[in-house]
Amino acid sequence: MSLIGDPPTRSPAPREAAAERGPGARRGPQPPPQPGRPRTAGRLLLGCAIVLLASAGTSAALVLLQIHKLRDALRQNPSLKLASGTLAPAGFADPQTLLLVGNDQRAHTTTTPVLPHSNEMLLVRIDPSRPWISMMSLPRELEVTIQCPSGAVTTRLNYALTCGGFTTLVSTIQQLTGLGVNHVVMIDFNNFKRAVDEIGCVYSTVDRRYYHMNTPYSQQYQEINLQPGYQDLCGTQALQFVSYRHDDTSLVRDARDQSFLLDVKKQYGPTLVDNLGKFEQIFGQSVQTDPGLQTTTGIENLLGTLISASSLRVRQVEFQVTLQPTGSNPCSCDTATQQQISTSVHSFLYGGSPPPKRSTAAVAAAVHNDKLAATLPLVPVPTAELSRARAASAGMPFPYEYPRVQDEAGGAEPVDLREYLIHARGGSPFPIYVAVFDAGQLGQYYDVQGTKWTAAPLLGSPDQTVPVGGRTYDLYYEGQHIETIAWYEHGAVYWVRNSLLDSIGNGELLAIAEQTAPVTDAVTGSARSRVALRAASVPARTGGAATQGLAQTIGALGGLVTLAVVPLLAIPLIKRRRELAELRARVAESVTAEARLVATLERDAGRPARSG
Repeated sequence: MSLIGDPPTRSPAPREAAAERGPGARRGPQPPPQPGRPRTAGRLLLGCAIVLLASAGTSAALVLLQIHKLRDALRQNPSLKLASGTLAPAGFADPQTLLLVGNDQRAHTTTTPVLPHSNEMLLVRIDPSRPWISMMSLPRELEVTIQCPSGAVTTRLNYALTCGGFTTLVSTIQQLTGLGVNHVVMIDFNNFKRAVDEIGCVYSTVDRRYYHMNTPYSQQYQEINLQPGYQDLCGTQALQFVSYRHDDTSLVRDARDQSFLLDVKKQYGPTLVDNLGKFEQIFGQSVQTDPGLQTTTGIENLLGTLISASSLRVRQVEFQVTLQPTGSNPCSCDTATQQQISTSVHSFLYGGSPPPKRSTAAVAAAVHNDKLAATLPLVPVPTAELSRARAASAGMPFPYEYPRVQDEAGGAEPVDLREYLIHARGGSPFPIYVAVFDAGQLGQYYDVQGTKWTAAPLLGSPDQTVPVGGRTYDLYYEGQHIETIAWYEHGAVYWVRNSLLDSIGNGELLAIAEQTAPVTDAVTGSARSRVALRAASVPARTGGAATQGLAQTIGALGGLVTLAVVPLLAIPLIKRRRELAELRARVAESVTAEARLVATLERDAGRPARSG
């Protein structure tokens, strides 16, 4: 059965191969019977075969039982209402596209009730023939024409759910992108918050200071109070982080949602196998799905796709959109040309280059050379900032490292400097600090951090390791961009993390890391000579973002559905390795028993028959 076990990475031994081929498999020409072997031995071999087949059947039954458990978990909430034929059919192990929807529907807000509307629409493409699982957020403010039941309306995409439910939303997305949607998963505010608390909170990076409190004289929208830095986000904080919809752009908001999703997957993905029942219950309680995902067949077909794609990494795809100032058109919508839409969809389906490890290694080797032709957009950190960092370092039990250069476009905003404690799961608190730098674009910040907690989930499984000067850097990529650079020294770990849209080029981020050093008394000295690299061209910044007004829809839900996708992306691990190991153990036991019994029968066959 295709749901059992991994494909073998070597040619199995003859007995293993027979077991894995399953019932009725031929093993090629068989040797003639051995002279003198009693017929009882043949019956014994047949009995062993039955035992092996029964073991295989038991393993398959365990997987089928797991499917039934997941189906029952998803039936805890009623299915979403979609007209027949709205969703595209998909067979076992076929490529599938999932639509994950965050529904911002609440009984009341600080002003007026909010009708159902999709403040996050995340497409997930799982194609076993491609090297990636792709995620692409559709901008909620994108201008589209929606075929509402009452007539066509040109407005924001997220209104489709309000005017016609999930049938209209899916049909609008399919008309916009040309993509067939196979399944829909929806989550809302309260369920998201509860789910994060129940799984045990999530270690994630808050990229900047977020603060807004409603007062009688202020604008009325979602309240938020988050400090910057890598930290443990529980339900209320996680909800604030992924749902905040002010002071930045739709691209930043979508990137924030997806960043949180990847942190969830990185932290909990490896433990899903051992805690599957818990995650299934949380997942089932938190989401609503289309009727197909509440059937055994629908789940089996999706599992077939996920199992085939189990080794693939997740990549983020940016939907190309032209941001428009508030009030520039009747619906204050952002716009996208057909070419932008086609390019986004093509990247979603077929794009994705591997990390540029070779060129990055060449860049890293050149960081020390200040006589190279291409100059990076870096300027020295002001002496006053270095002095402030030195003062903050007084209470830290490990050396406080601070960059000597910063992005030249981000000098207008003050640096946010913070020292705090981070608690390992069930362990002691660790001191940690963060320095936040403006990246020169609306809503874009990068940070430098250091802590004694060297086993933080953020730092698992680097994509590349490169030596630069006297250090060794661990590099973590998001597609072609370096997202994080980490290094270990002084009994601590330090890292530089890119902005949410990876607006800092690879060469520039490497140079910032190389120019990060302990703060000492000599803080009046300027940075090293302006760093330049021959091997890397710094990617051009994305088009300037139009300023967004604060008078937007109250407390937009954003990427609450990000939590929902994690169990789906990790389902391929459903007890496969454990069950395969158990099956092979049974095979080995049966083979050993067979050998012993055959030897006994052959030995007995050579003795005289007993009388009476």
